[in-house]
Amino acid sequence: MAEKKISTVEQLKLLALRAKADSAARIAALAALVADGYGHLITVTLPAANWSGRAQKIEHKSLLANSGYCYFVCGDADCYMDCSDTGIKADNVVKDGEIMFRCEATPDIDLTVNILRLEVETE
Repeated sequence: MAEKKISTVEQLKLLALRAKADSAARIAALAALVADGYGHLITVTLPAANWSGRAQKIEHKSLLANSGYCYFVCGDADCYMDCSDTGIKADNVVKDGEIMFRCEATPDIDLTVNILRLEVETE
């Protein structure tokens, strides 16, 4: 079967707009769940001085290494672009009370990160 190709900038724009609308709808649905009391918001600071080998461990009592939880991590609104520009990512929580953050480029400022913990069903 021949592969379909996107051939115009207009088609690319249309696809980007559809993806943006889909993302906005998913974020709105997640925000509604949080507003209804689902999930637990954890805010942590990643101090610029604590990066070692492009990684740092953060400790917080609400981080639980349990398959019944799912974590979403996002830079705070005030430093969202700084988090994005430095490639901030978090590993899975594998030990209660700890999460490891990694970066592609070491930030030179302290960054505030929001972690949303949601309880999920497991099989």
